[in-house]
Amino acid sequence: MKNQETIIYVNMLGGFSVTIGDKIIVDQNNQAKKPWSLLEYLITFRGRDIPVEELIDLFWKDEASNNPAGALKTLMFRVRKLLEPLGLPTQELVFQNRKAYGWTRELTTVCDTDKFEELCLQAESKEFPEEIRLKLSMEAFNLYKGNFLPKSEWESWVIPIHTYYHTLYQKLVKKILLMLDDRKDYPTMIDVCQQTISIDPYGEDAHYYLIYALYQSGNQMMSLEHYKRVNDMFYNEFAITPSIRFKELYKMISDKKHGITMDLSTIREILLEGGTNKGAFCCEPSVFRDIYQLEARAIERTGDSIFLCLLTISNLKGELLKPAVQTRAMDELGSSIRNSLRRGDVYSRYSVSQYLMLLPTATYENGEMVLKRIIQNFKKEYSRKDLSITYSLQSVLPFK
Repeated sequence: MKNQETIIYVNMLGGFSVTIGDKIIVDQNNQAKKPWSLLEYLITFRGRDIPVEELIDLFWKDEASNNPAGALKTLMFRVRKLLEPLGLPTQELVFQNRKAYGWTRELTTVCDTDKFEELCLQAESKEFPEEIRLKLSMEAFNLYKGNFLPKSEWESWVIPIHTYYHTLYQKLVKKILLMLDDRKDYPTMIDVCQQTISIDPYGEDAHYYLIYALYQSGNQMMSLEHYKRVNDMFYNEFAITPSIRFKELYKMISDKKHGITMDLSTIREILLEGGTNKGAFCCEPSVFRDIYQLEARAIERTGDSIFLCLLTISNLKGELLKPAVQTRAMDELGSSIRNSLRRGDVYSRYSVSQYLMLLPTATYENGEMVLKRIIQNFKKEYSRKDLSITYSLQSVLPFK
């Protein structure tokens, strides 16, 4: 069956399809999974004659079968039926050799995974100038339509291969974004980040650089909005706080870049932009730290009494709550703090389960009374027997 002109094209990134000429077969959702899984395995390891025992162990390891060899023959028949629309002899596309099966080596098979890997390696070469490396990197990036064999991603043999290509992809994206940043090509950075997020929604790098590129492009409000979405995602999905570099990024994007103006009323409007007059002031931890330091400097001169307060939510054992309960509880506690404190008071979400507050009050007892009122208001809105709120407070010391 030697035919140098016939090439088999296989896509495995983001889906699975086999193409010969103008004929194509695609793994559809409504089709039986096992024949497609076997075909994927044969093509992935197309350089081998795969022993019957290996295939039986792979597909019937956890199933009881009186005749696994017969079941494999039946499954192989179904695989060949899948290949019939391609118009070539299916017995030659999938061959049997003694006690083994394999994918044809008589015809050239071109996989997107091989091309992707090749381009990634070429893009690493220092022999090429950066412009060529960026071009090669973008070619590889555009080839990666999604993760390796996504419909089979939990198969034991798929997981390490998926991890390999996904790691290559993550390194590639980081390299592309750094090169685009050097060129100040923020529109392309935004496109790359958005495409990456559609494939890998929880990857921190893509979100970081999207926020950064939006800001550098002059879209400050969009940048801040995406920061808030990502911040909420980290809290709600993973019960983790943003990394230090995200907090530093927030400092940059929340800072107003403006030209020189002599109109004080315009400056006043800018300073009030985005604020709300309802309840206490909620801010990011980095802003809270600045306010704390400002108050510590002020009390050195005024002698005023201010207390730093911490509220912590946990289960009765002092452990983190389940994510869904944690999210709801923290939202309700935030609302209780905002509505219980005065408009001039400041609070911030300090961690996945904690809020910090600054309370200008004369005594420890008065501060404790305020915290108990917050907890009481919280329990009116969200009462659970498996939930505990603890508090602590200390005086703010003068800045030295």
